[in-house]
Amino acid sequence: MKNLNKTFLLVHGAWEGAWSWKETTAYLEKNGHIVKAIDLPGHGDDKTPTAEINLALYANRVKEELVQTEGQVVLVGHSFGGFVITQVAEDMPKKIEKLVYVASAMPYDGKTAVEVFEEDEESEFLENLIFSEDKSTATMSKETIMNVIFTGATEAQIDALLPKLVVQSTTPFFEQVITTKENFGRVPKAYVETTLDRVISLKAQRHGQKMLGIDEVVTLNYGHVPLETAPKKLANALNTIATSSHQVLV
Repeated sequence: MKNLNKTFLLVHGAWEGAWSWKETTAYLEKNGHIVKAIDLPGHGDDKTPTAEINLALYANRVKEELVQTEGQVVLVGHSFGGFVITQVAEDMPKKIEKLVYVASAMPYDGKTAVEVFEEDEESEFLENLIFSEDKSTATMSKETIMNVIFTGATEAQIDALLPKLVVQSTTPFFEQVITTKENFGRVPKAYVETTLDRVISLKAQRHGQKMLGIDEVVTLNYGHVPLETAPKKLANALNTIATSSHQVLV
């Protein structure tokens, strides 16, 4: 009989932390799954200096968790976390049962995250960032956080999460993820797309799916952060993906 109880490893996006998965985690655990959500370096409770952060450091944190986890995991990445989990899948494909992107930018053709966003003519993301003088970090206004990033969140939700958002290092946004068919290509992949997304448009999400050969997709009619605005529906989507027998032969 197919094992429907899975081990999830949840990777947050830029500015956020493991805290952003709290409600989604609770719903997944109610379905009998083992769920881990971790802080990437410089996020949440991790105090790594912003100046030290790069994509390799992010990926290494996830790989450390994989080494400590028994068996395979369903590895989930939200937003920029899609770049992180792609690198991890390239480096440790045998540890991943399925790779799941949630409202994610995805690396293809060697493009950096900045290049992916620059190509997305419908995205309102880059134009609303507030960069430091040397461009090494970025923040956002409350207006941008509410209207562009956390579309659909209540003002109370925004006020609760604002103090938790960190100053984001921009270094990872300019770094490449290079994948191979032998490693990344062998890992089953799925995507949770968000139709009301103003960070990465639905058109761009679907282009990324096509470029990575993803044909297992669940659609949510929400904005960029369903972790906050629709955690139960996101958990249901992840449960459906994790327990399906959908396989893509490569």
